[in-house]
Amino acid sequence: MNQDNFPDVIGIGTCTADMLFVVPQPPTYGRSWRASQYLRQSGGPVATALVTLARLGVSTRFIGRVGDDPEGVFIREEFGKEGVDTSRLMLEPNALSRAVLVLVDQATGERCFTSRRETNTPLTVSDLNRQEITSAKVLHLDDADEASIQAAKWAKAAGVTVVLDGTWHSELITELLLPLVDIPIVSEVFAQEWMPGAPPEAVVQRLCEFGARIAVITLGERGCVAQWEAGLLTFPAFPVDVLDTTGAGDAFHGGFIYGVLQDWSVAEIIRFASAVASLNCCQLGGRSGLPTLEEVHQFLEDFPAPDSQ
Repeated sequence: MNQDNFPDVIGIGTCTADMLFVVPQPPTYGRSWRASQYLRQSGGPVATALVTLARLGVSTRFIGRVGDDPEGVFIREEFGKEGVDTSRLMLEPNALSRAVLVLVDQATGERCFTSRRETNTPLTVSDLNRQEITSAKVLHLDDADEASIQAAKWAKAAGVTVVLDGTWHSELITELLLPLVDIPIVSEVFAQEWMPGAPPEAVVQRLCEFGARIAVITLGERGCVAQWEAGLLTFPAFPVDVLDTTGAGDAFHGGFIYGVLQDWSVAEIIRFASAVASLNCCQLGGRSGLPTLEEVHQFLEDFPAPDSQ
């Protein structure tokens, strides 16, 4: 591989083909509700974070495998339209990619998911290139599979920043991956599965005990809490008109990584990432509202910045 072609951010993780329906209330068996909006769009935690970064002007590459079915082709095409490098996204013959039905509550923007599991072969260590991983500035992960753990080991040894999207908790993540992660950003769902009943402050403190440089827990409309060597920061969410919260956390991760690449302070990074996530919630789909850099700066200039504590 030509080192000149290595991107700033490499992602390994889940990618999906989403079908989003905005509904007035959850459907029940024997009843029918008409959706007010419908959208087909690609998704996935790391995948959408990479698209976020691409829109902000950062070079990105996704390493993974999907099926050669219509959903897999769609996933690759959507990456390509956004400028994410798909040279390492493999289409496996006669395999199915992950497809997801997303029901979005018309009143609140909250959503629920039903997925068809993929049948493509999981990524393995033999699919990875060590030089590729260690030449990036950031490695972004959302799971603790074999390939992700090995990539994190290589990245950690080379001084590459490892960022984790902790959407779902698993023992493998806490036992094998967290000690390799520089910046874990976990959801409230992850935290409650891992440390039931613990306050956000205790969660980020525990993450730091694993060796995290910056630890964050996202709390949806209640903002986020972060801890790093300089202290603790509670940041409220921007009160925007929410249409759909799909991809809000993924967008936050992308915005956060962008701030890390700029070497901003933690407070600046969180404010920027929160703005990116807020803008994304104003449109249907996990990627429709992902902003450009100019749009984020305009938002931060025009919108009164919340006070941090």
